[in-house]
Amino acid sequence: MENTWNREITKQTLEAEKDFYQNYISEYPNSSLNVLFMEELKNSYVYNTNAIEGNPITEYDTAYIIKSNTFLEEYSAKDNMEVLGSSKAWDYVMQKPEISLQTILNIHKHILFFDLVYAGVFRQIPVHVGDKQMLSPENIEESMKMLIDQTGQEKDVFQCIAKVHLIFENIHPFIDGNGRTGRMIINLQLLKTGYLPINIKQKDVGKYYGCFRQYDKSKEKGVQELYNLITKYEYEELLKFKTLVLQEKK
Repeated sequence: MENTWNREITKQTLEAEKDFYQNYISEYPNSSLNVLFMEELKNSYVYNTNAIEGNPITEYDTAYIIKSNTFLEEYSAKDNMEVLGSSKAWDYVMQKPEISLQTILNIHKHILFFDLVYAGVFRQIPVHVGDKQMLSPENIEESMKMLIDQTGQEKDVFQCIAKVHLIFENIHPFIDGNGRTGRMIINLQLLKTGYLPINIKQKDVGKYYGCFRQYDKSKEKGVQELYNLITKYEYEELLKFKTLVLQEKK
């Protein structure tokens, strides 16, 4: 599969930039540049993954809440806790746990840590997204096991990640937090294959949701569109990191 939005983003260019990143962190495992880069990426990711779901907290205030581990009074308790939950999930995923049913439940448990009833628990009731009936509760666990079996089966890492994300969101296994959990799974898959995490931005939410609409019409086209989006973001993060390294060496 190729990026049909930008022909210069190929498997070869992505692998070359990944090799640059991996060589750098191997040579400088305690690099302050890498620590700062990942801290800024985390703050921006947490802001965007929550903003996509309607959380009103600004990117600046998101960074403050993460750093201070305190609430800001101008926002609701739930809005504040969503920031801390995504931060906890990010830290968990950065440990690169094995991709398993329990890991996915753990990611969700971190994201919804403030929900003592539903955090880390598959839903037991039917749900609709718009007018679309999602998978019935009795089929969720088996479908999730089948989904996990699919991870790593594609030769193309990014094609696999796109496909898994679209299937996961269509299973919609939780009462709440499916989008945030699914985007964390994307990053876990990227980390496990040596790539950087990506940050799907709120400004691109139309393109992002468009992938799901396209998938409903044509699974192949939906996977292609999400593949385009994921590889675009990965390429941008790798280039951003490389630029910082080259500037530091001047």
